[in-house]
Order: sequence, then C-alpha cells, then structure tokens
Amino acid sequence: MILKQLFLVHFRNYENARFDLHPAGNLIIAPNGYGKTNLLEAIAYCGIGKSVHFHRDEYLCEQGYDFFSLKGLFQTDNELGLEIQISWQKGKKLLKINGNPVRQLSRIYEGVKVIYSAPEDMNLIDGSPRFRRQYFDLALSQIYPEYISLLRNYLHIVEQRNNLLKKEYTYAEKHSWDIHFCEFLFPVLQYRQKYLNLVNQALKEQYPHISEQVKDISIQYKVNGIEDYPNSIDKLLRILEELEKREKNYQRTLVGPHLDDYEFLLNQNNLKSYGSQGQKRITVIILKLIQASLIENLTSIKPIMLFDDVFAELDQLHTHRIKEFLDFHYQIFIASPNEQITSEWNELTRLSLPENKQ
Repeated sequence: MILKQLFLVHFRNYENARFDLHPAGNLIIAPNGYGKTNLLEAIAYCGIGKSVHFHRDEYLCEQGYDFFSLKGLFQTDNELGLEIQISWQKGKKLLKINGNPVRQLSRIYEGVKVIYSAPEDMNLIDGSPRFRRQYFDLALSQIYPEYISLLRNYLHIVEQRNNLLKKEYTYAEKHSWDIHFCEFLFPVLQYRQKYLNLVNQALKEQYPHISEQVKDISIQYKVNGIEDYPNSIDKLLRILEELEKREKNYQRTLVGPHLDDYEFLLNQNNLKSYGSQGQKRITVIILKLIQASLIENLTSIKPIMLFDDVFAELDQLHTHRIKEFLDFHYQIFIASPNEQITSEWNELTRLSLPENKQ
C-alpha cells in the first residue's frame, strides 16, 4: 500500500498542512526542530491510531489548541482507495474509514500497516521489559488484529483480579477470576509464541547476510514469576493457589504475559550485556525488516516503512545492504538532518516542509 496524501490540522507543529507524497516514498531533510519526526509520527498515527512514542493524545495538539485531526488518503495494493481520518478533542477520539464512523480503533489495523524505526528502538534491547512487550504486541496486532481484543480482555481480567487481591474475598470469587485469567492467558501466549517462532525462523534463514556482526541472533521468551507455564488450566490454577499468599501480600497478579519479557541472544549470549552498540543497532533494524516481511506474507499488504534518523550512526556498508534488501519494494520515508543521506537514497524525492517550527 502507499500513502498518497496527508492532511494535518493542529497536529504537533503543523497548523494546517497538506503533503502530496511520492509512491516510492520521500526524503525529509531539514534541521532539527522543523517537524520531521512530527510528520513521521502523523503517518504512523494513521496506521495505529495512537502515538508511536506512546505520548498522550493531548500532548499531540499544536500549542494553544485542544484538538487535532489527521487524514490519510491511501491506495491499497489492489489499487483501491482507502481514507483514514482521525480527530481528537478533549479526550474524545473519532475514527472514520472511507467517511464512515467506526467505533473500534483497532479496525485501522485491518487495512493500514505502518512500521516506524527510530534511534530509541535501541530500548528494544537495552530498555525495560514493558518497551519490548509494547513492541511485540503492536507487531502481533498488525498481523492478527483479533489479538488486540484478546489482549485487552486479558489485561482487564488482570486489573479486576488485582482489585480483588486488595480486599477480602471468598474462595468462590477468587476461583472464578482465576479461571477467567487462565482462559485468556493461554491464547495470548499462543499468539506470542507463534509470532516469535516466525521471527526466529526469519533471523536464521533470511537475514544473516545483512551483517557479519549479527549472524547468529535469536529471541527467547522469558516467563516472569515462575519457571515456565504448565500445559493445562488445572495445573496453572494450582500454581495460582500456591502464589495466593504472596499475591495477597503484594496485592497484584505476580505471573502472566503482562509481566513477561523477550531476551535477545547473540551467539547464545545476552545481547544487552555482551553486544556492541553497532550490533544492537543492526539487530533492531533487522527486526523491523522481518516485521515488514511477515506483514506482507501473512496479510498480503505491503507496509509503509518510516525511518527517523536511523541511518546516521550506521556505516555505509550496512546502509547499502539494508537499502538493497528493501529494494524500494515498500513505500519508504526517511527523515534526517544530514544532507549526506541524499547520496545513498538519491532515488527518493525530497519532500519540502512548511515554514513552521516546533
């Protein structure tokens, strides 16, 4: 799919802006403070319905305003038009798809696929488990939109269960919530493991040639709180019974996908501890390339690729290999303050930004 036009009203530093975008993508070259990242964030917002940086919606409004709107005109891979319009005002968000109001924000995931890469992606390796969970849950949702409601229901049950642990309860009350908890836990785990298996297979078979530094990369799912999950609801219920005293003391659920983590391994060693900055940087970019490939293969939709100043610290060889791998198969947007980026990506048309600053 491609994004043909983008309209922004009071979004970030854009008061009222229209962008006509090239089918192959665009280079966005400008000094820091001119809204390059804001523009990429707007494109990503049209694909996921929220800030890719996990900022609250009220912080996305232009200074002095309490509302914003975005409209993206897309062309699908079978050359059909798709219009996504999202507006926000005073805590209320309205989504329209092809002019029709849609209540479920997750409906965007069915038609629009956007992948955003930025320097802070290094947090996928060096950051907190929450950052990794957020990334993988988003990647999963783009391929399996039904995962969104499944995860939402699971997290709701965790919240209700935590509320129960903060007060006096009967055995019947807790047992009921424990059963609901187990019934949603296992499907969430199945989706996560299915996606992780696909990623590890791609890491092994398709991507080693991009970099000699990261030929043996894999990702391991890390269960928190217990050694591993059992293979049945009955066994998990017994574990919850054993954990009851501790959970009552901490007043929260101490096991489950909401606490689990993903560990990156290089030659079977923890990449966070043993990898160089260069190895980590290449790994997260490869992870985004795999995400793009899986989206296309499993949904038949080509995602739009957004690169926010991620090539600045890569050497020319790795930049060239990544470019060769992409081969302009997707619509690509690259933002950078560095004019030299144009020499490597000279096939992309340069996009001019309005004369406004953050």
